[in-house]
Amino acid sequence: MLRAMLAWHLGLRYLKRRRTAWLALAAITLTVAVPVAVLGVMQGFIDITRLQVRANESDLTIESPWQSGPLVQDAEDLATVMGTTGVANVAPFVSTYAILSPRGTNADLRQNLPCLVDAIDWSRDEVMGRLTPQVLHPRPVTDLHAPPLAPHERGTGFLTPAWRDHLALTGMELVGGLGIGPLPLPPRLRPHPGVVVGRELAYSKGLYPGLTVRLTVPNGSGGTTGQITAEISDTIGTGIYSVDSMAGLLPLPLGQRLADLHARGQRPAALSGYRVQVTPDADPQTVRRQLMLNTGQQVSTWMERGSANLIKSFEIQRNVMGLVMVLIEIIAVFIVYAIFSMLVADKRHDLGVLIGIGAKRSDIGKVFIMMALFLSLVGGLLGWLLGWGFLAALNPFCRITGIQLFPQDVLYTPEAPISWDARVPLFFITIMGVVGWAAAWLPARQASRIDPIAILREGG
Repeated sequence: MLRAMLAWHLGLRYLKRRRTAWLALAAITLTVAVPVAVLGVMQGFIDITRLQVRANESDLTIESPWQSGPLVQDAEDLATVMGTTGVANVAPFVSTYAILSPRGTNADLRQNLPCLVDAIDWSRDEVMGRLTPQVLHPRPVTDLHAPPLAPHERGTGFLTPAWRDHLALTGMELVGGLGIGPLPLPPRLRPHPGVVVGRELAYSKGLYPGLTVRLTVPNGSGGTTGQITAEISDTIGTGIYSVDSMAGLLPLPLGQRLADLHARGQRPAALSGYRVQVTPDADPQTVRRQLMLNTGQQVSTWMERGSANLIKSFEIQRNVMGLVMVLIEIIAVFIVYAIFSMLVADKRHDLGVLIGIGAKRSDIGKVFIMMALFLSLVGGLLGWLLGWGFLAALNPFCRITGIQLFPQDVLYTPEAPISWDARVPLFFITIMGVVGWAAAWLPARQASRIDPIAILREGG
């Protein structure tokens, strides 16, 4: 214990009196702070993208293989899915590509908009958490900081502003018919059903709630599979550009009619599939296998659908950048080694005297190993603090200066998302500890091999 305390005392004393030791501390601090800041932003983009993709998908999706045709909307099938262990909620859907055009535009459809129609049961999707207040009512503008649409500017789900006014006027007519209010109002046209369009789809052509549009599914031979007229009731913004630039939500029966999946005579209505939410304690892969066994249909996870490749591309970039940062930390070996070699040369006489009066050679080596570990630990903690301080100041700096380091129209987020995962700085502090030990090992070995007799002769 006494020898260890002596080693710490000598190490700290040497560090205080050598300015080059402060250079080593600064180098270690920066080699930890830079990767903490860079990977904090990159991991933040991965986290926000994962949340956005996750919110737009369900845990599992049941779909029939394309060659087998659509699923039949059957209460027994729905009960089978709901009865599977680990299933919390189920929502049917119909998905089809359509052409969206404001009503009254040129019928050749060449100037109109492609739209990915997702026909849903609103109440079931809302229970599953796919239609949260955070994704509804965004304004169709480029500024992602813009406030949401005011209540009078939007509908409620598929209830359009016109339908809302229609219901209010209908209520007034009923009251008037009882003789306790105004006289019945003149007859009026019944409004169209509602469609919720993606924020970017609305922005691209100036669409807005209250506008009547036409949705058409061509049949490939000059005709149409289905065509409906609807009124835009609201906007939705999932945070994924590829989704928000094409999304169109319809009531399930309307989507079935558009995709020609509605009931005709004895034929039951059909679906594209079911979205499935699993319970928090269930393993999605286990539930997936059980659903495939129970239904005989194809079941995919949310990572296997749509924008999962976007997450994987961000993860690849993060891993490459992390590797570069580790290599930069390894370069710090040479800085720490040079400083400790100079320290050994400068203190060569003192070390020889200590060995000459009985100090163990292993204790002399421990002095430099402890110095390196101390510098690595203190420098790593300072780097952690500096890196997180930079991350905390990043978005306020951009707001104050007006400089957009991460353009929102490219990365589709109003601010740079930040990850505060402590594992990132801890990982680089650990790497720095290994680097510090490796850099100090050879100078420590040289210090422990100093010949005290030679030192005394040099002194004489």
